[in-house]
Amino acid sequence: MNLSEAYKELNLSDGASPEEAKKAFKKLAAIHHPDNKATGNEAKFKAINEAYQRIQKGDEPQISGFPGQGFSGFSGFPNASFRRVKQPENIEINLTIDFKESVLGCKKELKYSRQAKCPNCNGTGEIKLHNGCTKCGGRGQTTIRRGNMIFMTPCPTCAGQTNTEQCKSCKGEACVAADVAIQVSIPAGILNNNILRLENMGNYAGSLMGMMDQYVDAYCHITVIPEPGLSLNGKDVISNLTISLLNAIKGFKYTVNTIDGQKEIQVPPQSKNNEEVIIPNLGVNRVGNQKVILDVQYPKDLNKLIETLESIDGRLISLQ
Repeated sequence: MNLSEAYKELNLSDGASPEEAKKAFKKLAAIHHPDNKATGNEAKFKAINEAYQRIQKGDEPQISGFPGQGFSGFSGFPNASFRRVKQPENIEINLTIDFKESVLGCKKELKYSRQAKCPNCNGTGEIKLHNGCTKCGGRGQTTIRRGNMIFMTPCPTCAGQTNTEQCKSCKGEACVAADVAIQVSIPAGILNNNILRLENMGNYAGSLMGMMDQYVDAYCHITVIPEPGLSLNGKDVISNLTISLLNAIKGFKYTVNTIDGQKEIQVPPQSKNNEEVIIPNLGVNRVGNQKVILDVQYPKDLNKLIETLESIDGRLISLQ
């Protein structure tokens, strides 16, 4: 931001005195400070603070700080700032579960590595050094209290000079690798290739006011190991059972595969093709059911079947 832009940001004409700039800054800061619930505007506050700092430096060349360095000129909190790091990459995690776990839900521990806020530099990427000024203790800033508010202004003795060096722990990146181990609840009814969003469990993205750390999300990709003969449709587990026409007519007991192992079911007499036999509470979260769909096999030679049935019918008549 050049001087002309700075004056404009504070609603001042070019060349306004430092005292005028100070008054304009205080007035606007009280309106736009993030602590002001009625009119607070973080972006606007950052802009007017930058403008005020620029006017204080006059025609001195600006020195860029670490990426995303933000406001520190006026705050309800000492040394408050808004810091961002470069756009963090997404974290992709793969998790494999079995079919029963996908139907009933489960808890799993996930272990992975992410970029976390550097504890050595508090996520700034740099370490502040003493600038040699005894007035401000080498910080380059002094504080003025007005009621419950704290004003932070450049030190008049050293003109706000700050000395820093790159953080050796993170090499100026503001974040370091850290291992994470978390418990994740896998919801009942999840399907193969579904993706779970793990809120705020990704890489470090910066901090607000030096306290509220921001992390992007992580994404967990689910792979479900299939169970032979079983599939999921909504809240129900689906399976198919092939039976003969004779057993469909007279009814029969069969053993089928379920999420709880082998279960015996009764196929009722005179069952038809594609009818369903319901096994209760063997679906999603034990609220859904298992539906066994019947596949009735008819003889290839229907004429022979008719002859057989007619012969049986004739014998029955003769016995009456």
